[in-house]
Amino acid sequence: MALQQKLQVKLSHKLILTPSLQQALKMLPMSTVELADMMNQEMVENPLLDEAPIDESPPTDGVQQEEKGQEASTNLEASGADDTWDEADYEYFFGEYLDEGFRRQPNQGARDLPPLENTLSTASSLSDHLTWQLSSSQYTETIQEISAAIIGNLNEDGQLAASTEELCAMGSWSEGDVATALGIVQHFDPVGVAARNLQECLLLQLRHLGFAGTITERIVVDHLGLLQRRRLPDLAKILGLSVDETKQHVDVISHIDPKPG
Repeated sequence: MALQQKLQVKLSHKLILTPSLQQALKMLPMSTVELADMMNQEMVENPLLDEAPIDESPPTDGVQQEEKGQEASTNLEASGADDTWDEADYEYFFGEYLDEGFRRQPNQGARDLPPLENTLSTASSLSDHLTWQLSSSQYTETIQEISAAIIGNLNEDGQLAASTEELCAMGSWSEGDVATALGIVQHFDPVGVAARNLQECLLLQLRHLGFAGTITERIVVDHLGLLQRRRLPDLAKILGLSVDETKQHVDVISHIDPKPG
């Protein structure tokens, strides 16, 4: 029997996390203090790294930033209009699909804090943190006032507890200005704060990590219901992927904190 050589071409979908995205996922749950410590450690270990000077000059594109904030907020509000936070238990959705290495670990840092600091209100700390970022920014007086109102209406999980109509009524503000201010606050640290529903919170963080326009984003935009019902085989069939390939995208989503507060 003669031996023959044949060339076969096989097309397949595969999600590849680049080193930069892997690092971004690792850094996402870190606090500002933890990020600063990590950066200092990297500079100690790598003498080729230099700390870039901070530009303290006033921004000249504040109007453009406000316009971008309004556009982003409007798009996300439209995409997540029918979604609510009570529709799902986040860890319950993803629990059986996650490898052990992807499971969220409890925050160990809080145990090491002095007793007094351990008793601080999470909501108060988040409010202070966001207010500090707002005071360091330069927007119009109206946007500053609306942003402060938004921060004041966040619950302990960082979710926005007031509707657009309620915010407008607080200061006779326009819906456009409210949308602009909301888009700005939602991109403060932690990204995803002030989201109005689960879908919006996931999308804000996915797009911040560079997953805009990917299958991972598509799952959240178009098929969050299937994900919530744990219908992974059905989701894979719709996407034209294998279950294992679909699971890789779900693994990325599972890293996102649904309650960034």
